[in-house]
Amino acid sequence: MNTTSLIVTDAQPLIDLADVDELDTLLSLAPDIRILIPDMVRHALLSHIDIPGVPDALEWIRSNDGHGVSVQCTEEFEEFIVLKRRHSDEMARHQNEQAAGEILGRELARGTEAIVLLIGDAEAEHASVLSNLPERVVPMSTSTYLQGLRSKQRQFKVGALLQRVLALGRPTAS
Repeated sequence: MNTTSLIVTDAQPLIDLADVDELDTLLSLAPDIRILIPDMVRHALLSHIDIPGVPDALEWIRSNDGHGVSVQCTEEFEEFIVLKRRHSDEMARHQNEQAAGEILGRELARGTEAIVLLIGDAEAEHASVLSNLPERVVPMSTSTYLQGLRSKQRQFKVGALLQRVLALGRPTAS
């Protein structure tokens, strides 16, 4: 089985790639790549619809659902919904990352040969999902991905986004 999956661990990479119209490049990373988006990440996008890039990211997910992109159900999201109803002010942190870890476990169990974890730049240094990864799992921050695109001279807009992503005060979705 020659399979490659890319798991989006947070909403921010999708927002950043939507800002520079580079979401479709994810589908061309490898033959038959599967882009897996945890339901928790999609919920984070829906919860921050007013942030620039979010509507485009959601439309990209809808347009490509079943064509290389799949929103994956997780127990983490189910628990989040139950807890939110009971204790709306006591929300756990890092739920997107935990949902992505759940999907990573499933992909490893099904024998996926290569797995890329797309991680927001702010989370890249401290994401717990990054500890003890097998060789077939490669973490990649949004800026690393965009720099790769830039080195291939795919879009001139990438440099401007990198500066914005790294700038302080940019609204983010968690």
